[in-house]
Amino acid sequence: MKMTIRLITAIALLAGLTALQPLQAQISYGIKGGLNIANIGGADAPDSDPRTGFHVGGFLGISFLGIVAAEGGVYYSQKGYVMATEGGPELIYNYIDIPVVVKFSPLPLFHFYAGPQASLFLNGSMKDTDFDFDAENFTSPDFAVVLGAGVNVPGGLRLSVGYDLGVTPINVDEKKVYNRVLKLTIGYKF
Repeated sequence: MKMTIRLITAIALLAGLTALQPLQAQISYGIKGGLNIANIGGADAPDSDPRTGFHVGGFLGISFLGIVAAEGGVYYSQKGYVMATEGGPELIYNYIDIPVVVKFSPLPLFHFYAGPQASLFLNGSMKDTDFDFDAENFTSPDFAVVLGAGVNVPGGLRLSVGYDLGVTPINVDEKKVYNRVLKLTIGYKF
């Protein structure tokens, strides 16, 4: 009888440990970069056209069960816009973006993500104008909600498209003007 209880206990313990194996968190890290198509939006935003820039940086992720993951990153990111007037200047804003997103992968190749992002304003400039750029009134950090979707290509390659929806006015003088950025990204997970 004692031998049977021990055997059942050993089998139950082994089965429990085997069942817990997938629950272990898997850590991943890598690099990402790509194209930014930036503009501004909001009730007080002037007429504007998008400008292109880039983003580049690294990420660290923790995956649970292979379906849900938390991922944070640090990226240099160019934003801004072009004033829609004839001969209007191009405004270039440089930030450090720090997103923290939750990723959901219903299938091994596809993922969706959403979460908050803080962006630290570094500097800015105005192209094609004689006016000086005044960076004193820029909001930093600039907060946004990020969302997107991507494809995990075998071998560690990742392709994604995302959108940064700014929720903090970019400038204290312009109460309802927010950053809007469409990001096309390629990355590599080590």
